[in-house]
Amino acid sequence: MNYLLELLIFLVTLSISVTIFVHYRYGYWKRRNVPYLKPIFPMGNNTSIFPKGISLGIISKYFYDEFTKMGCKIGGVFFGIDPQLVIVDPDVAKDILTSDFGYFVARGVYKTSSDPTTVNLFTQDGFEWRTARAKSTSLFTSAKMRKFLETMSKCADEMAASLEQNAIENSDVKMLEVMACFTTDVIGSAVLGLNCNSFKDPNAEFRNIGRQLFDEFTLMDTIKIFLTISFPKLCEKIGVSNIQPEVSEFFCRTVKDLVKYREDNNLIRSDFLQMLIDMKNSTNQLTMDEIIGQVFIFFSAGFETSSTTATLTLFELSQKPEIQNKLRGEIEECMEKNDNRITYDALMGMPYMNAVVEETLRKWPSVTTLTRVCTKDYTFRDSGITIQKNTNVIIPVLGFHRDSNYHPKPMEFDPERFMNKNSSYPGYLPFGEGPRMCIGMRFGQMQVKLGLLTILRKYQVYPSPKTSLPLEIDPDTFVLHTKQPIYLKLKKL
Repeated sequence: MNYLLELLIFLVTLSISVTIFVHYRYGYWKRRNVPYLKPIFPMGNNTSIFPKGISLGIISKYFYDEFTKMGCKIGGVFFGIDPQLVIVDPDVAKDILTSDFGYFVARGVYKTSSDPTTVNLFTQDGFEWRTARAKSTSLFTSAKMRKFLETMSKCADEMAASLEQNAIENSDVKMLEVMACFTTDVIGSAVLGLNCNSFKDPNAEFRNIGRQLFDEFTLMDTIKIFLTISFPKLCEKIGVSNIQPEVSEFFCRTVKDLVKYREDNNLIRSDFLQMLIDMKNSTNQLTMDEIIGQVFIFFSAGFETSSTTATLTLFELSQKPEIQNKLRGEIEECMEKNDNRITYDALMGMPYMNAVVEETLRKWPSVTTLTRVCTKDYTFRDSGITIQKNTNVIIPVLGFHRDSNYHPKPMEFDPERFMNKNSSYPGYLPFGEGPRMCIGMRFGQMQVKLGLLTILRKYQVYPSPKTSLPLEIDPDTFVLHTKQPIYLKLKKL
């Protein structure tokens, strides 16, 4: 009987202690006079979002819309019991990313030392990030991009050839799969020096890994991602990885085998992996785990974001034939001036092409949310509110990009928004901003533009009735995907 009484006392005491602790944690923003959304234990403000999916873009836009209604410049939410600060004012966001970057160097993206693929330039913070950034900057110069254009062009020609039968038969083209094969082949060649053969073999190994990484989420994958967002410290302590074990093992094995083969056979290639190997061997600057991490992020970020952006651009062009024809006219004029040759400067220097891609990234930003961690106490200029070191910050890019206050008729695709070079675009952050801006921006833009140029020179793109409209963001994916597959029709020119 005494044991039961002691157990009851323990449980009551524990319950009271947890209640007091949670109540104190959830009073965090109130004590700092920051407007906040009411959380519910144990998921905090994820409670109303989680059943609908795990898309961070949808979550952050929901927060953005709620705080915008309240007229706030900043607002507080909770992931689990961890406080997060949502930035609602684009000028405040710009300060955090640029002029006050010294207070917000860290991204705070989840990583665990038990999985090398999670430790890379995107997830690293502090001294690790500064060192990795300094080492990697030379990989993405304009000179390096020019060298990769020939490889990209071969992959683009294979893509165009693979579409001929679809055009002849007037059959529906699942465009994201086509563009994913293209970018997978480009990344495989440019990063690892491998011919992935995605167009010749639909089940090519690298293409399957790409599908598994972004398209084939299991319930367990979803739970892991949710837990690493809501309870990152606990997950890191117990070694939870948000990358599927099969994917992580594939990259670890592949990179180690390639490095060993090249070093054993004195083989030198002109690709990203070779540059990383050279760094490793010059002054032992890179470890094998670091090489694995950088290769993983180059592959995953390089193929996925570019294929999605190119697909959504072609979809928008199919809906607006006048825009498609105007872009094709600019492409033909550019090619004529360059003796029908594709050069890096010509590809990157077409004003209307730039505007079309920029408008796609406004309406459908690949990176829907930016995250930062305050690395030392910071006071906001306008409000005088101070946030403490280690406060997590959310910048809702999708919210800014689809706010009619900054972009009238935000769901209308209109490249003319970006034709005036003197215009400013508050909160336009497709690649981030400041020192942690996407280091592979030019590589990604080059892939997208070359893919568009190659298809539009050979085909007229039409909408397919098989695509259900309107397009919606898929709530069950971590990166931006549409809920429904995008099918298009092609007619050979």
